[in-house]
Amino acid sequence: MARGDRIEVEHRIVGSTVTYLHHGIDLGDGTVVHARPDDFRNPFGGGRVVRTSLAEFAEGRPLRVRHEPAAAFPSDVVADRALARVGREGYDLVVDNCEHFATWCATGRRASRQVEIVLARMAAAMSRTAAAVSARAAIRVGERIALRTAVGSTVRVGLRTMVPAALVGEAAALAVEWRVHQSGGSADDSRRAGEKAGLAASALAFALAGAAGGPAGMLAGALAGATTWLGGTAVAAVAVTAQRPVSGEGRRFRPR
Repeated sequence: MARGDRIEVEHRIVGSTVTYLHHGIDLGDGTVVHARPDDFRNPFGGGRVVRTSLAEFAEGRPLRVRHEPAAAFPSDVVADRALARVGREGYDLVVDNCEHFATWCATGRRASRQVEIVLARMAAAMSRTAAAVSARAAIRVGERIALRTAVGSTVRVGLRTMVPAALVGEAAALAVEWRVHQSGGSADDSRRAGEKAGLAASALAFALAGAAGGPAGMLAGALAGATTWLGGTAVAAVAVTAQRPVSGEGRRFRPR
């Protein structure tokens, strides 16, 4: 690690087994600048940018350098940007957390991959659930709708299967995507891992729903589950592409 590096350490959310990454800027002299809540037990209670020792930042845990997204400034400039904000108040877990701050110091843009993962999966879960409900309403059927699978066969699946399967798939995708990111994986690697986990979970949920029909029912259910997941992923990808700005640096971190 060196001056201007973005460093991260894994912490555990108080009272749970879920971990998250705390980010800071290494000053190369045994100290770190990082945004943090005043009380980690109350992350929504406000906070500030502080300068602490490297030992206090790490709390005995392994440190890792984060290189993504790529820095837009030289290391000394990154460190100077961080130092200039020491004492700044206004910490917010969702829109102005430690990762937003460290990323801004290095790139000029506020971004938090951890927040993006959670919000994207929540939005996808709502979209897939809404799609299942809308499909039922659109074709005005009582309990079952027809799905055309990726291999060309048609399977009739109940709404009571589609909604839970959508939620199970997104929960699995979130858990795996989060874990890969926490382990140091890139955004692309974590996203791909999450999609694979969601696909497998969705297929399994549908297969179990078709167990009453024997092996053929389970196979048909798995195909329907995979098709449902892939269709939702395709729609989400189109939506993200349509919303992506053509140019510009995005919102900047504004000191208060």
